[in-house]
Amino acid sequence: MSVSHGTAQDLVRNLLELQSATRRVLKASAAHRELSVVQTTILTLLSCTPGRRAKDIVAESALGASGMSRHLAVLEQLGHVARTPDPADGRAQIVHLTASGRTALESHLRADAESLASRLGDLSEEDAARTSDSLSRLTELFLASLGTAPRTATIPAVPTGAAASHDPVASHDTTDPLHPGASGTAGRGEENTQ
Repeated sequence: MSVSHGTAQDLVRNLLELQSATRRVLKASAAHRELSVVQTTILTLLSCTPGRRAKDIVAESALGASGMSRHLAVLEQLGHVARTPDPADGRAQIVHLTASGRTALESHLRADAESLASRLGDLSEEDAARTSDSLSRLTELFLASLGTAPRTATIPAVPTGAAASHDPVASHDTTDPLHPGASGTAGRGEENTQ
């Protein structure tokens, strides 16, 4: 049984609105961040697929080449990425996530998760889990239609209660960091975000 055209339109509309709302929520906390949403997205892409050429990150993130160059320069200056010559192409460089970059990414993703969780209001754990499962299924379907496998990265779980005070880096969960609220394209079109 296929999805009706009307349902598909509603779904697309809701996903776009969710993407926009998620981006606005994350931008609202930008004043307290070392990294921009775009820089966090770049680190996330590098954590999903280590050792990538900048042009490949540009293609996947929808950032322009000049915007990517600016963001990579800042990330390199902060020590969060390192560049090495591409052995297959002497003109190109491979960008790697450093230990510092992984730590910064985990910190920012944890803070983003806390920010998003604080806005979920009276959504029950069951409803949140069901929504997360549905969004994951949509992501799988979209990626399968493109012939692409899901990207995953290690993302820290947000500690609560006693765990929050005893374990500064809680247990890790393998999920897709680009879908904190089914955004899937965090940072797209935001080259000029600080």
